[in-house]
Amino acid sequence: MRGSKPNRTIISCASRNGYHSTSGARPQFRHPPLNTARGQIRTAKTFTRPPNRFEKMVIDARVQHPILFPFLLIGCFGSVSMLIVMAYNEYKKDKAHTTNYPMQVEERLRLALHYTHVQPDPETSAKYFMQAIQKAEEAGMDPFKPDALGIRIRFSQMMETFGHVKAAIEILDGVTKDIEHKLTEIADEPVIQTTAATDPDAVTRKTLLRAAIQTKVKVASLYESDYMQDRTKAKQILSDAIGLVVKEARDPQLNGFTDDNGAGLTTGEIAAMLSQMGDLYATTGEEANALQVYMLTLQPLRASCNGSRSCKEVQVLSNIASTMDLALKKPDAKINGRPATKQSLAAARKAALKWADQAIETADVVQPEERDDICELALLSAQMTRADLLLENGDKIGSQKAFSSLLPTLREKNLAPLIEVAEQGLKKASG
Repeated sequence: MRGSKPNRTIISCASRNGYHSTSGARPQFRHPPLNTARGQIRTAKTFTRPPNRFEKMVIDARVQHPILFPFLLIGCFGSVSMLIVMAYNEYKKDKAHTTNYPMQVEERLRLALHYTHVQPDPETSAKYFMQAIQKAEEAGMDPFKPDALGIRIRFSQMMETFGHVKAAIEILDGVTKDIEHKLTEIADEPVIQTTAATDPDAVTRKTLLRAAIQTKVKVASLYESDYMQDRTKAKQILSDAIGLVVKEARDPQLNGFTDDNGAGLTTGEIAAMLSQMGDLYATTGEEANALQVYMLTLQPLRASCNGSRSCKEVQVLSNIASTMDLALKKPDAKINGRPATKQSLAAARKAALKWADQAIETADVVQPEERDDICELALLSAQMTRADLLLENGDKIGSQKAFSSLLPTLREKNLAPLIEVAEQGLKKASG
């Protein structure tokens, strides 16, 4: 009996402490789900107060749209960045305002030029040009300063660009009349003893004279253009401009034309005006006047090039030769105001030949880097004139050689009218 007691005791202890004990012997604790506990703890740590509507919206967006939400953040960041860039651009634009125009004038002028060159619309461009002129007046800009005059001149250029040549002429005529009226006012003012460099009226007068002359030259070009084809009006206006140049020059008969003139024109600009006038005379049958003007052109032209030979000089020399040749072919040709005779015609042709030879020699010495299409065409014209003059003077062999040497070049350049003339001349010289 003693031996059986310990065994029961061991079994009883094992049963009480074993894994298969009854539920009543060991209390059971119910643990809440892990996620719920974490959510409660996180909410308690993150928000010391209940979340407001915006915070709830952010939480819901992050939970319900885990992919869309990052894109939303990126989009917001991009929008803010773009606004910053735009603000910086406006700031730099204000800082970069370096023109002499007030901001309201410059804005409309930019729009006018935009609708002229970038997005062509003549009506819209004209509207903004008119607004720019109006804003310039309201801003108190001096209408006779180059900046204010430049708006009106650009306005006329826009009209010309879109083929409204008459409107362009009207604008420039208005500019010219305003300038002439201002020059009259300056002339009527009492003279103050000051130097020309310090006298504001003298400086203004020179600026306005230059603008008036250049405007007249432009108007003459417009009348001469294919749109108008009114060379008579062009000659009249250009003659007025040259008259102003001569009036403001310092004794042109003795000293010629120089940069020292009351209109502030360079010798190159004066030469261009004279050459244009010579062309007008030549194309309207006034060869005698054309020759006089062409010869006047050479002095300021050479002065503008510092004595070096230029393609423009080749052109003028060639024009002199061809104009003389054309004048001598007229039935009622006159030489020095007298009816031409056989002897005087021969002498005049020899003189014209010298001008043609001079043009050819000048073209040969022009520097290669300065040669352009003007040189090539003027050289061909001089060579054609020379060949024709040789034929008219009875030198058929020389004329035949000249025409024969010209034809390959003319065919290479595909100058059909000149090819026809050269072939006819060669045929006459060979007959």
